[in-house]
Amino acid sequence: MLGQGESRQIRDAYTEVINRYSKNLFDFGIRFCQDDDVVKDAIQQLFLDLWNKGFDLGQRDTLKAYLFKAIRNRVLREQAKWNKNQPLNDEHDFMLEFDIEHQMIAEATDLLLAEKVKCLLNTLPSRQREIIYLRFYEDLDIVQISDVMSINRQSAHNLLQKAYQKIRGDWQLVMFIFGVLQARQLMS
Repeated sequence: MLGQGESRQIRDAYTEVINRYSKNLFDFGIRFCQDDDVVKDAIQQLFLDLWNKGFDLGQRDTLKAYLFKAIRNRVLREQAKWNKNQPLNDEHDFMLEFDIEHQMIAEATDLLLAEKVKCLLNTLPSRQREIIYLRFYEDLDIVQISDVMSINRQSAHNLLQKAYQKIRGDWQLVMFIFGVLQARQLMS
C-alpha cells in the first residue's frame, strides 16, 4: 500500500507527463487522422491505460518513444476500424504541415524561401515525412524513431538518409530558383 506522500508524487508525475506530452501527441496523431475527436480519444485512452497499468515514469528516454508509438498505433487502428475497406499496413498517409515558424526554417528571412522549404518537405514520401518530423520536430534519436515506426534501426537510418539525400538534391534546385528570384527583385 502506498503512503499518501508516495501517492501524491505518482499523481504529480502523471500530471507532468500529461502536461508535457499531450500537445505533441495530438500534433503527431493528427498527421495520421484528421479527426480531432479520434486523436483526442486515443490520447485520453492512452493516458488512462498508462495510469491503470502503470509505467516507470523515471525512464524519460523510453517514455517519449513509448507514448509516440502507442498514439501512432492507436490512431492507425482506430482509423482502420472506420475505413474497413482499407487494411492496416505500413503505407499510411502522414500529413506533414510544418509551421512557417518551425525550427527547421526559423532562420529563413524570406517567406518565399520558407514556402519553398515547406513544399520541398511535402514532396517526400509519407514515411520520409514521418521520420523527418520525428527526428527534427520531436527530437527523437534513431533508436526511438525505429521503435515508434516499428522498423529496425538500420531501416530507420536508411530511411532518414534517403530523406536527407532527396532534400539535399532538391534544396540545391530551390536555392538556385531563390537566387534567380532574388536577382530579379534587385533588378526591378
